[in-house]
Parts: sequence; C-alpha cells; structure tokens
Amino acid sequence: MTSIVCFYLAINLIELAENFLDEFVLILKIFIEAVAVFIIAFAVLKALAQMWKRRKNKRLFAQEGTIRLDLGISLVLALEFLLAADIVGTAISPSWSDIGRLAAVAGIRTFLNFFLEKEVKELEEKNNLNR
Repeated sequence: MTSIVCFYLAINLIELAENFLDEFVLILKIFIEAVAVFIIAFAVLKALAQMWKRRKNKRLFAQEGTIRLDLGISLVLALEFLLAADIVGTAISPSWSDIGRLAAVAGIRTFLNFFLEKEVKELEEKNNLNR
C-alpha cells in the first residue's frame, strides 16, 4: 500500500515540477519579448528625436546614415532577443508543429538579421570614410 502512495506522490511531484517549469518558461519568454519590444521602441524614439533635431537645425542629411546605423544596430539586437524568446518558448516538450514553426521563424529572422548586419557594416564603413 505504501509503495502505491509513494508512486502517486512521485507522479504528482513530477507533474507539479512540469507545470512550474512550463509557467516559468512562459514568463521568461514574455520577459525576453518585452525586452526586444523595449529595445525597438527606444531605438525608434531615439531616431525620431535625432531626425527632429537635425530637421530643426536644417542638417537633416548631415552625416548621412548615422541615424539608420543606430536604428539598424538596435533592430539586429532586438531580432536576437526575439529569436531567443522563440527558442525558450519551444524548449519544453515541443511538438513537431512547434519545431517547424521555430525553424521557419528562425530562418526568417536569420535572413533579416544577415541583411541588417550587412547594411550596418556598409553604413559603418561609409561613415568611417567620411570622417
């Protein structure tokens, strides 16, 4: 009789641990996504402020590309955080559907990240030549 009770206690403990881990992963995923959104929002506000300042000083096209460079770097960083959030979200008992969705999202984000990084490097080189 006691072995049956111990067995049910062990099963309940495992289920409790799985539920806790699921909730923790969900909260962690939401937190990482919130960080990415904050990075994007901050970068956009910063870019708008810089554009407004340059427009006010009638130097909107001075140092061409520096605003885009800063914004691009921030977008690359935000994409990395979003990819991390997707990986965290599928870390616990993923289904084949979850794995396929992660592969598609990771592929798209990696593609975007590659071209954003390429453009950032080109802008950095262009800005270094102008100095």
